[in-house]
Amino acid sequence: MTPPVRLGWVDAAKGMAMLGVVYFHVTLFLGEVGVDDALGRVKLAFELFPMPAFFLLSGLLNRRSSTWTFGELWRRRLLPILYIYVVWSLLRFAFYSAFPFFVTDVADAPPNSPFTLVLLPVLPTSSYWFIYALALFTLVAWLIRKVPPLVQLSLAAVISAGITSGWLDSHTIAWNRIGALFFFFLLGTLEWRRIRIAVARSPWWVIAVVAVVLLGQIATLYLSATRVLGRVPFYVLIAQMLAVFLGFQVARLIARARWLGFVTVVGRQSLPIYLVHLFLIAPIAEFWIIPYMESDAGRRTWGWLLGDGVGR
Repeated sequence: MTPPVRLGWVDAAKGMAMLGVVYFHVTLFLGEVGVDDALGRVKLAFELFPMPAFFLLSGLLNRRSSTWTFGELWRRRLLPILYIYVVWSLLRFAFYSAFPFFVTDVADAPPNSPFTLVLLPVLPTSSYWFIYALALFTLVAWLIRKVPPLVQLSLAAVISAGITSGWLDSHTIAWNRIGALFFFFLLGTLEWRRIRIAVARSPWWVIAVVAVVLLGQIATLYLSATRVLGRVPFYVLIAQMLAVFLGFQVARLIARARWLGFVTVVGRQSLPIYLVHLFLIAPIAEFWIIPYMESDAGRRTWGWLLGDGVGR
């Protein structure tokens, strides 16, 4: 049998999303120096694309699991994902237990607290919530596979819109993210054919309209006078969908540009990078980024972007 063709834009899109995630996590460590909004003016755009794109692509690659038995699902998908989740959560706990002075990313519990290990089955307290969510989404998508797709997507969209607008709140970082992003995993699983066609065949004018509308949404979310729009149900969800669509179109261009080949390479290695990068960011933040941001040179260089200034 002829093996399936690997879509270059998928790897490029994963690479774009991974670079965005790494940058986002780097900025989280800057809370140590009093920067609460380290992404500054570009935060809104960064929040709209990386994780929705990751989960939509994960769903697209998960589309065949609905034809498996539960035993096949467990052996081929769930067990490997859960193994990664447990092992790397233990490694993170050991890392921060050995180096408790390192700053950490935003989480629901201190990284070196045994409480985080107790909660592994029910609450991922670190950035590895993404791995936990993959296992959960895969299982739930399999359990509801016989429910009409429109019903699945509608219910997931309502939950996502409720969370992104602030009307629904689990009071945990992880479960809010999980609830907000299940829609994109389902969308990739159920509508992968239409997604591939939309990415490959959308005319230029559709792409242009999407870009204009998305920029308008980002602008209105950014302006303090209209920030209330972020609490309008479906407003952020629609912006996320437009950002993912536009990002995939950019990924098509990146996949064809040899000089941007590193983005595709990052996409193909996105899981290892995701698992390892925090162990590199923590010491870099502690010994280089934070001291620099606290210096006069750091304040002068980044003040225009960070807005509110830097310093404990």
